[in-house]
Amino acid sequence: MQAEDRRAVIEQILVDQDVRSQSQLAEILAARGIETTQPMLSRDLRSLRVAKRDGAYQLYSPERITPLEHLSSLLRNAQLAGPNLAVVQCEPGAASAVARALEAEGMRGVLGTVAGDDSIFVAVESKVAGGRVVDRVDEILGAEL
Repeated sequence: MQAEDRRAVIEQILVDQDVRSQSQLAEILAARGIETTQPMLSRDLRSLRVAKRDGAYQLYSPERITPLEHLSSLLRNAQLAGPNLAVVQCEPGAASAVARALEAEGMRGVLGTVAGDDSIFVAVESKVAGGRVVDRVDEILGAEL
């Protein structure tokens, strides 16, 4: 059995039941006709980003980030503030969520963000990149109207 196939089975086992040890996991796999070794299981668990929490193995859940377009009601405006900075204004208390969503967009030229309470400084590599940030916020705000 290929590693990918074995890992898919392991992932399903961890979703379906509590597994408290590698030996228990090896027994469950063996009952399904999948022979493995402890070093192989360790590699599989590491590859699947499994962590032991509260005594049982659990799959790592990547952080969920709300897409920027779903935060349109929190956005107010965006403008350039020089060749390497755009400023996005939003509702009070929303800057952190909006900044994370903006970074998750993967927009070319966005280097990072600093979020306050209702303002986000967006560091950009050029005025063109800053313009993309402003255009994206304007696009979302325009779609809301």
